[in-house]
Amino acid sequence: MIVLILITLPSYALIRMVQSFTRKTNSHDAKAGTVKMKGKDSFFSIGIYCLFLLGFYLNSNAVDAGEPLRIFGFTGAKANGYASFANEYIVPVVVLLTLGMVSFFLVSLNYKSLSPIVYVICSTLIITNILLAVAYLTHTGFSHDGEEYSVLLLQISFLSLIFLFIARLKDSLDHYLDSQNEKETEYNNKFILFLYRISNNYQKMSKLWAICLFPVLIIIQLVLVLFGQRPDSFIRVFFETSSFNYSNIPAPKPEIIEGDGHYLCTVSVKGHKKLVKPIRAGIRGGLRISVNRQLLIANAFENILEQYMPTFHKATRNFYDRYGYPISRHINSKWSADIIYLLMKPLEWFFLFVLYTIDKKPENRIHMQYSELRK
Repeated sequence: MIVLILITLPSYALIRMVQSFTRKTNSHDAKAGTVKMKGKDSFFSIGIYCLFLLGFYLNSNAVDAGEPLRIFGFTGAKANGYASFANEYIVPVVVLLTLGMVSFFLVSLNYKSLSPIVYVICSTLIITNILLAVAYLTHTGFSHDGEEYSVLLLQISFLSLIFLFIARLKDSLDHYLDSQNEKETEYNNKFILFLYRISNNYQKMSKLWAICLFPVLIIIQLVLVLFGQRPDSFIRVFFETSSFNYSNIPAPKPEIIEGDGHYLCTVSVKGHKKLVKPIRAGIRGGLRISVNRQLLIANAFENILEQYMPTFHKATRNFYDRYGYPISRHINSKWSADIIYLLMKPLEWFFLFVLYTIDKKPENRIHMQYSELRK
């Protein structure tokens, strides 16, 4: 379900942005389609905002800048990761995103009823959010030691925000230009006429927004200062981090901890015994661990891949090391271990089917896992 959401949000936002630039703005069907899109845009913007909140929550639980990470001594996999936003200064970011989402709603649903000043402020806030999104994506876009899930959620959220907000700005600009052309307004004031000509030139629109951007940012900063935030919070929230592109705080050497972070091993140890059913002790990396049948089957399946499809096994193993190990640090209770065990059941049955299809003696391969019999 979560994977589907992570795919659907940016896909819809990207399609909306492409449509906004390819749709014929002067056709009746296109205008009707734009009206129908407003409800969908609002619905998906709520989903993006919820994804932001989840990403910020995970970011708040990540390691602060300057603190050492922990890695498993056996595999070298990370047990935790750094926060991509400095939590001390994250309030201005949340405020700006919230104002941006409110502005998006106003421009989407009440464009014609907005006063000129309110419309300019809302559009400026939308653009400011786009700039924030670009800053975050370039901040986290390359290799780093950040908290995997938090960074992934925020990256997808910001990418979706960029696409959806650009689509809304393009639609509102098209509506404005169409209305001006229909009215055939003649301006006597040379300065107003100059601005009108700018508005009809897409390449010069960014300059107009840039002029509007500065005073709104000042207003936001003044409000934040009144609530106890520093005026430079928007800069420090990126700079006072570790391991990212804009980070100024060096990351110390990580601490080595025991174990390997294998989440099925964690399930076998921490889950309710009546459910996960540990059957015997096993040996992993010279250490004794508790194993259950699910763990044995999963490892036997990996052994099959390693034997018959080494290239695919290597790619699968790299994917697991990147996304599977971080799961283990969230298994902190018996109930969370039980949930992982139940979620893995369909895969366990699939692994068992493959083993019984390929291997002449599948049970022998299964039972020799995590034992001295496996060579």
